[in-house]
Amino acid sequence: MYFIITLIALVAYELLYFALAKRLHIVDRPNERSSHHRVVLLGAGVIFILALVHYGLFNTDSGLLLHLGQHLLPRNGYMPFLGGALLLAVVSYADDLHPLPSWLRMLAQCAAIVLAFHPSIATLQVWQMMLLVIVFAGVLNVYNFMDGINGMLAAYSLAVVGTFFVINLFIHPFVDTQLLATMLLAILVFGFFNFRTHARCFSGDVGSIVMGFTVVYLLVRYDASLPDNGENVSFLCFIIVFLADGLLTIAKRFLSGRNILEAHREHLYETLVNELHVPHLRVAASYALLQLLVNVGYLTVTDKNLYTFVVAFLLVVAYGLFFNYCNRRGLTLPK
Repeated sequence: MYFIITLIALVAYELLYFALAKRLHIVDRPNERSSHHRVVLLGAGVIFILALVHYGLFNTDSGLLLHLGQHLLPRNGYMPFLGGALLLAVVSYADDLHPLPSWLRMLAQCAAIVLAFHPSIATLQVWQMMLLVIVFAGVLNVYNFMDGINGMLAAYSLAVVGTFFVINLFIHPFVDTQLLATMLLAILVFGFFNFRTHARCFSGDVGSIVMGFTVVYLLVRYDASLPDNGENVSFLCFIIVFLADGLLTIAKRFLSGRNILEAHREHLYETLVNELHVPHLRVAASYALLQLLVNVGYLTVTDKNLYTFVVAFLLVVAYGLFFNYCNRRGLTLPK
């Protein structure tokens, strides 16, 4: 019953937001950095933060409204995570409506990470804590780039969260299944409107940042549930396809002397869409399928650290070969 009610509620949340966005003209207008050419509704990714709030209120294990007298807070550190997600949602949505200074966005991201994972990182040394915050903030920003391609955020998130759902249900429980199911339903509802040749809406930073934050939370929860056997790096394998694209693009820009903080559209998937004119949905589906195959391989091997290293190496090689091929063919790439 929870899942049926949740699905109906999420559809209602999204449609109500559409009505509000149309009335207030909250839209994304294409510019020179855009990968789309039509005006579309912006900020539909609010469904992700609404899904997190909905779960916190109504989940059948420890929802605040259903068990107010018995459980004041959902267990397993969910409320600190939700507090961080709400902070990110507010700042990111404000940035969608009117661009904020980059330092303010970064400050909010660092604060949200510390808030959500304070019990875990409080035991670390200062340099370890700073490194962890930087890595997690990097993951958020890499995830944030997805929204420019129709269907990318929905398809890739479906592969990642879907993998965690299967692991949690059949292999190794590490988080409440209802949380994973709630986010899967939110991804499907958003994807229904976004995974189209002509998308009806874009997520906006409010959606992509919150979804990235949710993925980080799931990665941390999964890693924390494992025995201390050296797998504290391999869990990044679950997002390695997009992570590799983002980090290699940053490295490419840095080595060519360009500002790595400046907005651009030089990621591999943006190059495929904008310069090579591969359809949006084909690129989005390819990234999601590749990540899903990597995840399946991760679950079947014994040495997960070695597997992660091999996958990362192959992705680096593939990335380099692709851009070398483009240069040899004389294809015009973004500068």
